[in-house]
Amino acid sequence: MATKTKVLLIGSTGYIGGSVLAAFLQDPASAARYEITAFVRKQEQIEKLKSVGVEGALFRDIDDEGTIRDEARRHDVVIAAASARHEGCAKACIQGLSERKKDTGREVHYIHTSGTSMLGDWPVSGERVDTAIYSDVSDDIYDIEKHFPETHSPVRKVNQLVIALGEELHVKTYLVPAPLIFGPPPGILTNNYETQVKTMIHQALQTRKTVILGDGLGMWSRIHIRDLGSLFFTLVEHILHASSSSIPSGKTGYYFAENGHQSFKSIAQRIAHTGKALGVLDTDKVTSMGLQEFAEKFYEDDVRMAESILASKTKADKARRVLGWEPKYGEDAFLSDIDELVSEMSGKGKG
Repeated sequence: MATKTKVLLIGSTGYIGGSVLAAFLQDPASAARYEITAFVRKQEQIEKLKSVGVEGALFRDIDDEGTIRDEARRHDVVIAAASARHEGCAKACIQGLSERKKDTGREVHYIHTSGTSMLGDWPVSGERVDTAIYSDVSDDIYDIEKHFPETHSPVRKVNQLVIALGEELHVKTYLVPAPLIFGPPPGILTNNYETQVKTMIHQALQTRKTVILGDGLGMWSRIHIRDLGSLFFTLVEHILHASSSSIPSGKTGYYFAENGHQSFKSIAQRIAHTGKALGVLDTDKVTSMGLQEFAEKFYEDDVRMAESILASKTKADKARRVLGWEPKYGEDAFLSDIDELVSEMSGKGKG
C-alpha cells in the first residue's frame, strides 16, 4: 500500500482555507492519497474534522509559531491560507518543512496564499497608474515584485521572504496570489466571511446609496471561491503526482487565480440596481467620492488602505497551461452572487 502524503492546512476555518479543505474532501481519490491535518482553535472543531476523515491539531493562533513549526515538521506539504502578511507563520512553516526534509530525505513543499494587491496601482492619487494585466507566464513576476516602485504592501515583503527562505533551506515554495474573491464559503468550518463586494454592500446599506472611489474604473481580477480551492488542490496534485517534475517553484512559482476582470464601477452599478429594486437603497445611481472623503467615511481616515482595493489585474496563465486548471464560475455567477448578497445582507432574503 502506497504511503499517503501528509498535508498540513493552516486556515481551515477561514474563507480560503475552508475552500481548500473542501476541494480535497470532494475529490474521490483524495482519501487514498493524502493524510490531512488542519489547525483549529477549538476541540469541537476537531470532532467535526474527524467526522470527515481529517485530523485536527490545536494551536493558539498563527502567532503560535513554535506549535506551527513542530507540526510542519511532521508533514510533506504545508498550505498556509490564514494570512498573506504574517512573516512569523511563513517562517515557521518553512523551517519545520526543512527539518522534515532532513528527517526523511524527501522533497517538501510550502504553498503560500498571497494577494494580488502586490501588483496594485493607485490611479486616484496618481502615485502609480498601471494599465498592464500581468501574466505569471510571460512576465517575470518575481523581478517585478522585487523592484516594485511602491513599498507599502506587506504582502510583497512576505512573498519575497518565502522565496528567499525556501531557497536557503531547500524547501520548494509556491505562491497563490488571490484577487477579488466571490461566492458562498464551501468550508465545513467556515461561517462568517468578508469580501470586497460585501464591504461595498455594507457601505451602500449604511448610506442607502452606492458609493465609488473616483471614477470607479479601476479593474480587479476575480475568482469564485470554489475555483480558488480547486486551484490549490490541482497544484498539490501536480506537485506530487505529475509525470514531470518541472512544476515551477520558487522564483517562478507564482500561480495567479482569476476567471475574468471587473471594474468597481460595474460592481457598484449592480449593487445600486439590485438595492433599488429591493427597496433598500434610495437610488440606482452611483455616487463618486474623492479619496480623502472616502477614506474618512469608510476606512478610518486611512487613505492608503482606501485606495489599495481599487485596481490589480492578473492572468492565471500558469494554472491553465501548466496545471490544466479550468475555472467554472464566470461573470454570470459573479453578478448573481452580488444580487444574493444584497438580498441577504439587507434582510430581504428568503427565511
